[in-house]
Amino acid sequence: MWTKNEKESLSKSSKMIDVAYRINCKALPFDHAYELSKEITKLLPWLAEDKLSGIHTLHGPDSGNGWMRAEDEEIFLSQRTRLIIRIPKEKIGLAKQLENQTLEVLGNKIKIGKSNVKPFLVVRDLICRFVLNHEDKSEDENEFLNKMINDLNSFEISIKKAICGKTKSLTIGGKKKSGRSLMVADLSKENSVRLQDIGVGEGRIFGCGIFLPHKSIDAVDNFKED
Repeated sequence: MWTKNEKESLSKSSKMIDVAYRINCKALPFDHAYELSKEITKLLPWLAEDKLSGIHTLHGPDSGNGWMRAEDEEIFLSQRTRLIIRIPKEKIGLAKQLENQTLEVLGNKIKIGKSNVKPFLVVRDLICRFVLNHEDKSEDENEFLNKMINDLNSFEISIKKAICGKTKSLTIGGKKKSGRSLMVADLSKENSVRLQDIGVGEGRIFGCGIFLPHKSIDAVDNFKED
C-alpha cells in the first residue's frame, strides 16, 4: 500500500528542489544554455558554487520534453513556459532575488516574474535532456549507456531499463560539446528521488545531467503502485 502521506514524505526527503519562475519571452535560439547560465549566475553567483545546482534550459510546447531536438534553430515559448532552477532547499529564499529581473540572452529579453517551489515527483520514469559525453569523447550508444550505469552504480543507484537518444551538440564557452538525451525507466521510488537529487555527469549549470519526470501515464498518475 502506498498512501499519499508516504509519497509526500519521500518527496520531502530530497536535498534539492526546483524553483519555477513565470517569464515573458517569445523565442530563443535552441542552443541558449550557456548564455542563459551566464546571465543568471551574474545575479545568483552562488548557483555556480554547487555542482548539483542547475539551470534547466527553456523548451517550447513542441519540444517533446527534450527527447527529440527541435528541427528549427529557434524555439517559441508560450505563456506557460517556466524558467526553472534546481537548488538546495536551504537556498529557496535567495532564489527570490531573480524575481522581477530582466535577462538579455542572445539578443532576446527574458522578463522574470514570480516564482513557486516545485517538489520532485516520485515517478518511475525519468528523462535527462542532455548528458555530456565523458571528456567529450565520441561514444556509441553502448559505451554511453555503460558509462551511465557505472556512474550511477557508484552512487548505489541500480538501473533496470535505460535508452539514449542520438548524439547532439551544445555550445559551452564557444566550444561545441557532444552528448545525448537519456531516459531511465522502472526506477524504485527511492532511486527516483535520489536520481533527481544528484543527476548524472557534469554541467548542471548549463542544463546538463538534470533529470525530469518523463511524459508518460506513470508520471501523470504520480507513480501508482503495481
